Amino acid sequence: MSIVWILLNIALAGVVLNVLFSKSKIVQKYVSLLVFAGLTYFSFIMYSQVGEHFDFPLQIAGQSIGFTITWLNYYFGIMITGISLLTVIFSLKYMEGKDGSTNYYTVLTLKTFGMLGVIFSSDLITFFVFWEIMSWSTFALMSTGGKEAPKSAFKYFVFAITASMILMAGVVLSYSLFGSFDFTVIHGKIGTLSLSMTGFLLSIFIVSFSVESAVFPVHSWLPDGYSNTFTTFTAYLSGISTRIGIYGIILFLFGIFGMQTIDKLSIIGKINFRYIFGVFAALTMVVPTFTALYQHDAKKLIAWHSVGQGGYMLIGLASGSALGIAGGMFHVLNHMAYVVLIVFAIASVEHRTGTTNLNKLGGLIKKMPVSYLALLFGIIGLAGLPPMNGFVSKWFIYRALILGGYPFLAIAAVIGTLGTILSVYKLIHNMFLGQLPERYNNVKEVGFSMQLPMWILMIVVLGLGIFPGVAMGLIAKIQISLGLAAVPYSLHGIQTASGQLNMMVVGALFMGGLLVAWIIYLLGSRRKHISQYNNYAAGNFLDKNVAYNFNYEFYAAMEHVIDPYRKKIIQRTEQGIAGLTDAVSEYVRRIYTGMINTYGIYVITAFIVTIIILKELI
Repeated sequence: MSIVWILLNIALAGVVLNVLFSKSKIVQKYVSLLVFAGLTYFSFIMYSQVGEHFDFPLQIAGQSIGFTITWLNYYFGIMITGISLLTVIFSLKYMEGKDGSTNYYTVLTLKTFGMLGVIFSSDLITFFVFWEIMSWSTFALMSTGGKEAPKSAFKYFVFAITASMILMAGVVLSYSLFGSFDFTVIHGKIGTLSLSMTGFLLSIFIVSFSVESAVFPVHSWLPDGYSNTFTTFTAYLSGISTRIGIYGIILFLFGIFGMQTIDKLSIIGKINFRYIFGVFAALTMVVPTFTALYQHDAKKLIAWHSVGQGGYMLIGLASGSALGIAGGMFHVLNHMAYVVLIVFAIASVEHRTGTTNLNKLGGLIKKMPVSYLALLFGIIGLAGLPPMNGFVSKWFIYRALILGGYPFLAIAAVIGTLGTILSVYKLIHNMFLGQLPERYNNVKEVGFSMQLPMWILMIVVLGLGIFPGVAMGLIAKIQISLGLAAVPYSLHGIQTASGQLNMMVVGALFMGGLLVAWIIYLLGSRRKHISQYNNYAAGNFLDKNVAYNFNYEFYAAMEHVIDPYRKKIIQRTEQGIAGLTDAVSEYVRRIYTGMINTYGIYVITAFIVTIIILKELI
C-alpha cells in the first residue's frame, strides 16, 4: 500500500476521532499524539517509494487524479509532520485550561491533512481541492485564541479567497491550453505556448502562491493573523504553514515550467521574470524586518520576521543558480526549526507570566534558563550568525547573489540581516535580561513536556549549522529531480570552484572566540553577586518602585530617524493603494444592478473578450 494513502488516512482518522471525542480533552490529547507520531514515522520511511505514482479510484473529465512521491514533497512532508508532532507535544501542557480550545486538535489535524494533500498532489484538481482544505483550516486556526482572533482571521479569509480564485483561474486556463490537469503532461507541453501566454500563466500561479507566502505587498494579513491566535498555533503557522506557498512556487517554477522556459521571459538584459520576482523578494526581506523593530509584543515581532525570512527563501530561488536555489530550499528548513524554537520559548514565558508584552517582561534568565537558552539559539539562527543553521543558508544566498551579478539584491539581503539582529536583541533583552519585575519573583521554568520540543529544536538548529550536509544531501536530490544542477557538498559544508564553506572550521573559530572571552572574564577582577536593587543610578539608590530596565520604546532614536521615511514612502503608498481600491470597489459595485438581463449581457461580453484575448495570446 502507498505510504501517501497511509498518511492521509491516519490524518483523516485523527480528525474524525477528535470530533468524536470533542468532550474529552484528555482523549483528544493522546489521540493526537499517536496520530502525529504515526504521521512522522511514515513520512521518514517514505524515501523507499520516491518516484511512485498512485491514482484515485475515480476520474474527472476523463482523467485520473492522484498523488506522486518526489524528493521535493518528501522534504516538505518530513517538515510538516515533524513540526506538527513537536507542536502537539508542547501543547499537552500549554493548552491546559485555555478557553476556546475545544477544537484545537481537530483543526490542527485537519490543517496537516490539507498540507499533506497539497504537497503530494500530482495534478491541478487534487492540488486545488487540498489547497482549499488547507486554507479553510488555516482560517479556523486563526479564529481561535484571543478576542482579536476572529477579526484577523477574517482578514486572512479575504486574502485566501482571492488567492483561491486566482489559482482556480490558473487551473481552468491550464486545462483549456493543455487538455490535462496532470503536472507531467503540462510540463511536457509548456514549450508549445507563446512567451506571452507562458508569462501570463506563470504569473497567475505565482501571484496565488505569493499570497499564501505573504510576499510583499500581499503580506499584511499575516502579522495579526499569526499573533492573535494561540501561541502554539503561532509557532505552527510561522514554521510551516506559510511555506506551503513556497512549495507551490518551487514546484511550478522548476518542476512544471522549468528554468529554461523561465529564463526566456526576459524584458531588457537581466531584467527578466526572475529579477522582478527577486525585487519583490528583496522588499519582503527589508520592509517587514524593520517593521518588527516597532513591535512591543513578542508574537507580533516574530510574525513580522516570518514575513521577512520568506524573502530570503524567495530571493535564493530567484537567483537561478544552483547555490542560491539550494540556499532558498535549505532556508525553509532552517527557518522552520529556529522560528518554532523562538515561539516555543515565547509560549513558555507566556505560560508562566501570562503575557507576551515586551514592556512588561524582563530579568527572567535565572528563573527560566532553558527557555532563555532556547530563545538564544533561535535568535542566533534567525539573525544568520554562526554556528547556527541560519548562517549556512544565508551564506549560500549572499554568495549566489554576488556571484550572479545581483549586487543590489545582495545589499538588500545584508540590510535585512542587520534589521533582524537589532530586533532580536530587543526581543531577548526585554524578556530575559535586565530588571526582574517583583510580580515574577516566584516564576519557575516550564515542565518537561514543554522543554522537550525546545531541546530537540536546539539540537536541530545547532546540528544543521555544524553538519549542513545532513540536509544538503536531500536538497541535492531535489535539485537533480527538477533538472537543476546540484551543489557539491560535504558533511560540514560545500566545496565549489568559486569557494567553499566548512562549518566545522567556522564553528571551531566561534567556540574558540567564546573560550578566549571566558578566560578573560575569569582573569578579570573579583566579582560579587548582589541583589538587583543593591545598585544606584544618577546618585540615587534603586528600589522596586524604580523601573531602571530600558524596555519601552527600545529603539526610539532609530524610530525617530526612520519614521519620516516610513510615513512618506510606505504609509502613503499603502494609503494610496487603499484609496484606489476603495474607489474602484465603489465603481464596480454599481455594476450589480439586480437585473438578470444585465448579468446575462455581462457573461456574454466576458466570454467574447476572453476568446479574443486567448486567440491573440496563443
